[in-house]
Amino acid sequence: MSKRILWKDAWQAITHSFGRFVAIFLLMAVSALALIGLKITGPDMRKSATSFFAQHQLADLTVTSNYGLDSQDQKIIRQQNGVKKVDFGYLQDETIKQTGQALRIFSKTNGVSGWQTVSGHLPRSDQEIAISYLLKDQYRLG
Repeated sequence: MSKRILWKDAWQAITHSFGRFVAIFLLMAVSALALIGLKITGPDMRKSATSFFAQHQLADLTVTSNYGLDSQDQKIIRQQNGVKKVDFGYLQDETIKQTGQALRIFSKTNGVSGWQTVSGHLPRSDQEIAISYLLKDQYRLG
């Protein structure tokens, strides 16, 4: 059985609606590239995240409390299975007077979830603070 008529019909369908053929072909190409990209980026993103977590010693778990943690709470946390390093700190949300802007102020950590210094240095005394690089143009340093 000859498929000459089938191929002739297919060729006529392509030539009579060439725009539709190109659009469908491009959609298939974009879909294939998107699928390949999603398949490839997963392992790379996991590797990047693992490297970032290790470099900055990010916490696996963070416990927060609205009233703070007393010594009994700290003891319970330290005694949990699999806990290798514990760091206790505090945070405070503050609004800047006469503006609607709020800032979250963190205490300095001692090794867990460290900060990356873009410029300058981390605070060395109680009179110094470090701010996010996103706010560097809004506040005068020094």
